[in-house]
Amino acid sequence: MTMVQVSLPIARDAPPLADDEALRRAVAQAAGLDFADLGAVRVERRSLDARAGRRPQWILRCSYGTRQDALPADELPPLLRPRRLARPATGLRPIIVGSGPAGLFAALQYADFGIQCVLLERGAEVETRNLRARDLRVHGLLDAETNLCFGEGGAGTYSDGKLYTRGKSERVREVYERLCALGIDRSILVDAHPHVGTNRLIPMMPRLRHALREAGHELRFGARVVDLLVRQETDRPHVHGVVLEGGEVIEGGPVLLAAGHSARDVYRMLARCGVAMKRKDFAIGARIEHPQALIDEAQLGALAGWPSVGAAEYFVACQVPTVRGVRGAFSFCMCPGGLVLPTPTHLEHLNVNGMSNEGRNSGIANAALVLQVPADEAYLDRPGDLDDDPDFGAHVAGGALLGVALQAALERRAYTVGGGGYRAPAQRLSDALAGRESVDLPRTTYRPGLHRAAATTVLPDRLWQPLAQAAVAIDRRQLRGYASHEATLIPVETTTSSPVRVLRDPDRQSTSHSGLYPCAEGAGYAGGIVSSAIDGMRCALASLAARGLCDADEVER
Repeated sequence: MTMVQVSLPIARDAPPLADDEALRRAVAQAAGLDFADLGAVRVERRSLDARAGRRPQWILRCSYGTRQDALPADELPPLLRPRRLARPATGLRPIIVGSGPAGLFAALQYADFGIQCVLLERGAEVETRNLRARDLRVHGLLDAETNLCFGEGGAGTYSDGKLYTRGKSERVREVYERLCALGIDRSILVDAHPHVGTNRLIPMMPRLRHALREAGHELRFGARVVDLLVRQETDRPHVHGVVLEGGEVIEGGPVLLAAGHSARDVYRMLARCGVAMKRKDFAIGARIEHPQALIDEAQLGALAGWPSVGAAEYFVACQVPTVRGVRGAFSFCMCPGGLVLPTPTHLEHLNVNGMSNEGRNSGIANAALVLQVPADEAYLDRPGDLDDDPDFGAHVAGGALLGVALQAALERRAYTVGGGGYRAPAQRLSDALAGRESVDLPRTTYRPGLHRAAATTVLPDRLWQPLAQAAVAIDRRQLRGYASHEATLIPVETTTSSPVRVLRDPDRQSTSHSGLYPCAEGAGYAGGIVSSAIDGMRCALASLAARGLCDADEVER
């Protein structure tokens, strides 16, 4: 396939398509062809270059053919890609804990090899999840087992559906292709920063569920894992199954643990079983809403509001001093034209996150502003009133769950300051920076609603003061209007990533327990839909390679 890169001015109404004459002429010129000799053109990658001081333009990487040599057909592989095992997989019954991206793509990988597995999800199918999500957002009623984090598809189902990842693995394309096979628009194969949107992810889930069951997998919902089946072997303990709430025992293996970063009871269960874990760096902060028009104007200038460009994104970051040295502060999970959601999984706890639908058309942008919390100070110098959570105390697992305890303590405080009913405490950002109360609040997307309160009553000074310095610096140097009176500060954002790493060897098995494969975000090894999906696929392949059923070299491909 012959490729060229071209640039084109931005038109107002739509991005350039393969049959646009301007694009075809640019491709012919870049290829050194007479326009009459150019055959089919296909856009392979498209990005927007609107950097300050430059003429805004589309950057496009295109493949092309001549009138004599046509392009190969642009056909995508099917969802399942059957493989031939090196030898029969006798006695293999994989158990996958969690139906987020890691668990689902691990199940797809097993299906490729014709291996049937058991997939266990503590929450409900997506149809019931939607009802429980509505109960929380409309009526302030939380189901601790089926919510915006737990249930079919995991937390990623209710997100912006961001698919961008810095990883360069060829499996990135494979994830995109499988999503397209499930009905997601093929534009994700082209856009430099692809996203799907919650409204497209939700109807995709039943199609994937059906495909996995057709492949012979057993999918169990409302199946919360409360213990591991462990037997002592010569070198170390071996995991050969799980126990569900209610006492049901499921034997098999390997056990792929893909429970996500919000399943805090799983960390405690692992600690009880002696599974090796340690603290890792994470981040804490608050979500900030802005009018989307403000972000568009700051980021796009004259292009603001153009349909071809859509709602603008931003990423900001800076270094700020703290009592324990310089730390990074940065935006996280920016959702153009999105919504702020309540994402607690424990009763009378509150943390928030963001999502967008495909159209990104709410009129309000949101992103978290968070501060790095290094592993060695998750609980150091904490205010005296942030007591250990009774479920995640400092004594557990040699201190591995200290970061989890901090998350839980802040979420309890946010719920209390919000006044109950999962209303979120909120303040105009300009008022928070000036140390004054807000007399009113801007329009918000957050439901069940906001309660005016000072941010410092939720975030302790050691977190709030560096974040305040960061907001001022960002407004001055990176994004004008960021700290304006139109911005709303909504604490607390605690689940940017797991504060725990479940240790694993190069073969992806737990360092302490054979047969256990810790996966993706909850185990501290990935972040986001695509990287989690890839980690799940690799864990599945590693479990096959350990039994000589595929080449070890294939795992890291």
